[in-house]
Amino acid sequence: MALVDCPECGHQISTLAAACPHCGFPQAEAALLTEARPSRGPSRWTDPGFWIILVGLIIVIVMSVLILRHTDDGAPEDTTPTTTVGAPAWVT
Repeated sequence: MALVDCPECGHQISTLAAACPHCGFPQAEAALLTEARPSRGPSRWTDPGFWIILVGLIIVIVMSVLILRHTDDGAPEDTTPTTTVGAPAWVT
């Protein structure tokens, strides 16, 4: 004999009882409710794989931003016009 919580009132009742002595909720319905409820796996918030992927993604984003900021250091671009001396060889 084990004690379980009544899904209706929350009091503990025996697994051998036909109904809850406090509220009268049938024990057979409680068994059907617990069997019909699918078992849930581990939550994504407690799964270490989720956190490893999340931290890795954050690191990649931060590194990308740092690299992009480093290559664009704010130096002015060379805007001097280029002039060619003479005509190209293919122009006749």
